[in-house]
Amino acid sequence: MKISTLAILLFLMTSSSLMAQNEVRFGGKAGANLSGFHTGKSANTDRVSFNIGGFAQFDLSESFSLQAELLYNKKGGLFRVDNNNVSQSFSIDTQLDYIDVPVLAEFEFLENLSFEFGPQIGFLISSKGKIVNSLNNNGEEVEISNTNTVDVAVNAGFSYEFNEELFLQARYSYGLAEVFENERYKNSVVSLSLGYFIK
Repeated sequence: MKISTLAILLFLMTSSSLMAQNEVRFGGKAGANLSGFHTGKSANTDRVSFNIGGFAQFDLSESFSLQAELLYNKKGGLFRVDNNNVSQSFSIDTQLDYIDVPVLAEFEFLENLSFEFGPQIGFLISSKGKIVNSLNNNGEEVEISNTNTVDVAVNAGFSYEFNEELFLQARYSYGLAEVFENERYKNSVVSLSLGYFIK
């Protein structure tokens, strides 16, 4: 089964489990990503990219809801390759494309302003790299073959509804799984998205 098909099925299963007994609203969203990697000690944002996708929101009460999303997320950042010879060390500017399925709980603590928190599973669909900070091979494209195909993260952020149709989301995604095999690099993404509820 293709990864994109698996992600869609996961989104549909999550959505249908609550759809029968709760009010549901559908919509789309898109925005900008500031992405990089964290190692547990520090986090970097090296790449500017974007996210786009759809969502289903389940209103369980006036102040609490669940939102399941299906997103195309462009991530990546600088991956440093260290050699014994310092002059031969360089970085790879990685571009990683994922199909992400986050499921978030939203708590409205002020009028139209909500806090959101929840897990996310992602499926890698494309990985590219370009050598940077190198004396000899700067700009050379390289194949990235040691990436893990499944990513797990925890998301937290805020959502503000301007009206019944339009909202703004600010979110941080903290990766829990190693992006590259035998390396401590994990995804770190700050996103700002504009969403629209379909009536």
